[in-house]
Amino acid sequence: MLRLKIPNRVLRRYSRLSVVCCYLLAVAICSAFFKTPTSFASEYSPPGLYAVDHLTLDNGLDVILKQRPGAHTLSLRLWVGVGMQDFECEDQETPHFLEHLLFTGTSKYSEAELEHLVADHGGSWNAYTGNEETVYMLNIYSRYSDLAVHVLYEILTDSTISEENVNTSREIIYREVGGKPSSVRQWFRLRGFGVNGTEKAVIKLLPGVDYVCEGLRTADHITRQDILDTYKRYYVPDNMALIVVGDFEIKPMLDLIEQTFGQIPATSTPERKLPVPGKATSFAAETGTLSPLLSNDAVIGIIYRIPGFWSDDIFPLMIIEQYLDFRLSEEIRIKRGLSYGPGVWRETLSNFGLLSLYADVDLDDIAEAINIIKTEIKKLVEVSMDSELLHKSKMKILLQNVQGYESNSQIANYYAADYVYFKEKGHFQNVEEKIEAVTLEDIKRVAQKYLSLDAGVVIYEKPSLTYTQLYLLLSILVMALSGIAVYLYLKAHRRIRKRPDA
Repeated sequence: MLRLKIPNRVLRRYSRLSVVCCYLLAVAICSAFFKTPTSFASEYSPPGLYAVDHLTLDNGLDVILKQRPGAHTLSLRLWVGVGMQDFECEDQETPHFLEHLLFTGTSKYSEAELEHLVADHGGSWNAYTGNEETVYMLNIYSRYSDLAVHVLYEILTDSTISEENVNTSREIIYREVGGKPSSVRQWFRLRGFGVNGTEKAVIKLLPGVDYVCEGLRTADHITRQDILDTYKRYYVPDNMALIVVGDFEIKPMLDLIEQTFGQIPATSTPERKLPVPGKATSFAAETGTLSPLLSNDAVIGIIYRIPGFWSDDIFPLMIIEQYLDFRLSEEIRIKRGLSYGPGVWRETLSNFGLLSLYADVDLDDIAEAINIIKTEIKKLVEVSMDSELLHKSKMKILLQNVQGYESNSQIANYYAADYVYFKEKGHFQNVEEKIEAVTLEDIKRVAQKYLSLDAGVVIYEKPSLTYTQLYLLLSILVMALSGIAVYLYLKAHRRIRKRPDA
């Protein structure tokens, strides 16, 4: 029999090829099971930040997993697609109300027992209701990951939304928002009293959107049935996502999620119609009406409407925000000492955003501060910025972002905040790469498009009374009352002296 002798070096080469082939096959199988987007982050992104394991359960629930075995913690985020902008003004506290009620106990645990269960295992939990989402957060020592998943699942599916709990939560919500709005306060608010200049400007810039309500938000009329209807409509698997970040093994975690969240019945996806503002028709300056009522200084500024977060113009606007924040601080605070905390504020929703430049100043310095703000905006629009300032502004954002992704909790928060983009595009936004790609031409184009002086509303938050004026009025009142008292005393004394028997 003829034998073919194969050299050992060839055998070793084929063995290595077999190993490589097996590895590639395993990767292909995993890729078919998980949707793991490939994203190359810049040097300012934590390694692997944008590479996650993504799976959609049979019932439609999105699961996003990110293993980080370095820290022995686990962070869970349950994202639900419902927020205040899903409701008109009179009902905007409904999703917030529901969020509170999911912490008030289940058929197995009371509210206090749930709190102790989480705390006794080194955990913390909370939730928030935003404009367009509700997010439940639980952080715990990774050894107790099973408990964390079960607790979150239990409050989601087995909370006791009783009439008693509804009434108790209503009072808690009132305390959270500063007290129950009285009918007198509501009456004045609906007639424009107590509305500050910023609120008036936002109403003007966002016609048709209940971002700022004319009346005070209240949970007074919201019923248990309203809350149950909201739960039934929005708390469905296809409108939720479970995000897990930290120290865990993939397969046991997936099995656990399938045994819990995977058992929620699939239902129809709610149709969400997030508001789109109409065209603003007036940009006249706004002042508050009895708001603030009493102060020694004023808050002034200019507020602009900008696009929502689906626009690529958001990234030049982020740099513009950083640049203008630095310029206002340098010109208004450092050089002139007119303000303690000038700055720039920006908020971005799906269909619109707002950018505000502001400063707190003495009443005598209002005109000078407003002029500085207008000058800085005009320079940016007409001249833009130089390459050095562009680089510095970029670096501030990039280096701040590096510090913002240090813990499992922070990364889970980022994934929850950017989940809408992930759901639409199949991957998270590489913010660092997009910031680095912004050019001077982008800055000038975006500044000219959104920040011309005639496109913003100037805001004057001037007090109705200063403390000096208040003390003066009180002094006049005291003197007037004293004068009246002296007059009445002397008048009475004269009458007594005129009596025959006096």
